[in-house]
Amino acid sequence: MAHTRTDGPAERPAAWFRALIAGSALLLVAGVASGCAGGDTTLDGSAGQGPGEIVVGAGDGAESRILAEIYAGALRSTGAPVITDGGLGDRTAYLGQLDAGNVTLVPEFTGRLLRYYDPESTETEQDDVFEALSKALPQGLSISDFAAAEDRSALAVTSQTSGQLDLTTLDELVPSCSRSTAVLAPAFEADALPDLTGCTFAQTRTVDDDAAAVGELAAPASADGAVRVAGVTTASPDVSDADLVLLADDDHVFTAQNVVPLFRIGTLTEAQLKALNVVAGELTTADLADMIGQVRGGADSADVARVWLDAHL
Repeated sequence: MAHTRTDGPAERPAAWFRALIAGSALLLVAGVASGCAGGDTTLDGSAGQGPGEIVVGAGDGAESRILAEIYAGALRSTGAPVITDGGLGDRTAYLGQLDAGNVTLVPEFTGRLLRYYDPESTETEQDDVFEALSKALPQGLSISDFAAAEDRSALAVTSQTSGQLDLTTLDELVPSCSRSTAVLAPAFEADALPDLTGCTFAQTRTVDDDAAAVGELAAPASADGAVRVAGVTTASPDVSDADLVLLADDDHVFTAQNVVPLFRIGTLTEAQLKALNVVAGELTTADLADMIGQVRGGADSADVARVWLDAHL
């Protein structure tokens, strides 16, 4: 398979971030001068320093390409030479490239990555998922902080339906389930629906994409309270652009799916790890959905990411 590799210009960090990086660099120099081994610290406590080029890999989807460009730009802000290697295929393919050492880092989502490495895992709440993922990773791989940005599954209704039925949470949906229809997008976590206690939909159908699922919500609620509910994911631009209410999942029925970087241990410096954590503190679901929409509309992922990086780093 042909891979696309793109080099991007170094991003100019904000003054406070430049100062942070400079301070980290001085600490590293001081460590070497005193005879201490310099390097990065990872979740499992391993230390090491990765000289040379950093390769950020990406799968075929718009969200993977966007996130790869964002993490690559953050790493460039530390002065590191970074390239992106896109079009690596599905999850199995690009994780294989990471395992083989052909790429340094790939962007991922916590819940999907956990289920990949530990299919029997049952954690759904974001902190529990992150902790379980940290333990499930193969030797040689690590993760840094997860972002608020997420692409978790959610059940949605129109704002009109929400207002008519005072419907804002999954618990409030339960009494109407037996008379209602759930229209599910392909990426929706359908396997979790049985965990929604007391809710068995009269009909469940899977459609081609998020846009189709959202489109089927046009039918108004019936007199007996039956509704159409869309099963979607939160970072979909079709969802963020529609007038919808995502029903609150207070019991964490659906698995957390926060953005997280997965990387090879010993390849990133302390300053570079801090740059990844800056992304974690800045990237929101609304940001991600907007950027995915732009790329799907034909914009270049590197250009879209650069605008975000200029505003946040």
